[in-house]
Amino acid sequence: MSRAHIHPDVILDGRLAIYHERSRWLALADLHYGYEVEFRRAGGLMPMYGMDQIEARLVSLIADYEPEKVFLAGDLVHGRASSREMAAFCERMEELGPKLVFLAGNHDRGAITTRLEFEDFVRVDGFFIHHGHRPSAAAPEEIEIVGHHHPAISIRDGAGLKIKLPSLIQETHESGERWILPAFSPWAGGTTWKTRPNQQTRRWACSPKRVFEIC
Repeated sequence: MSRAHIHPDVILDGRLAIYHERSRWLALADLHYGYEVEFRRAGGLMPMYGMDQIEARLVSLIADYEPEKVFLAGDLVHGRASSREMAAFCERMEELGPKLVFLAGNHDRGAITTRLEFEDFVRVDGFFIHHGHRPSAAAPEEIEIVGHHHPAISIRDGAGLKIKLPSLIQETHESGERWILPAFSPWAGGTTWKTRPNQQTRRWACSPKRVFEIC
């Protein structure tokens, strides 16, 4: 299994989610569910595989960890046209047992018109979880967990080959600590993360077979 302990009680899983072992919750962000639906309805030629891949990966995470809650940290949908598909997807996930907690992202305006009830943030176990597109209200002692940025790591070898992998970033700075979750969507290419001055940064690359820290 592709995973690593990144904090006491917290596992980073290569399937692009984190799990709190003691309190039994999963957190993930940026599903952009229905990305292909949006583009096909606008006349674009997009293969219909993203939603199935998202569902299969989340089903496997729920089966392996049996979480009590799943925090979906924003951008559940890509646009208004896929809000119904997203609501049906959430119903299927809730039938597996966990309570889903929906945190609003900048792409979720369409989904808010469905039965889904969104929160702006959640505080749990010393963490402040929100999407990250708005200013944070985290307390200095809380670890902030966000999505929104789609971080990635680019790795090159001596022959010039390059691979880009989704990444989790842990930043420590004067005002506290922030974790940036990898995007759960298979359509998210990711933005290569650059270390910022005056802060400590740990970068974790995620792949199906291995999770590893880039030093």
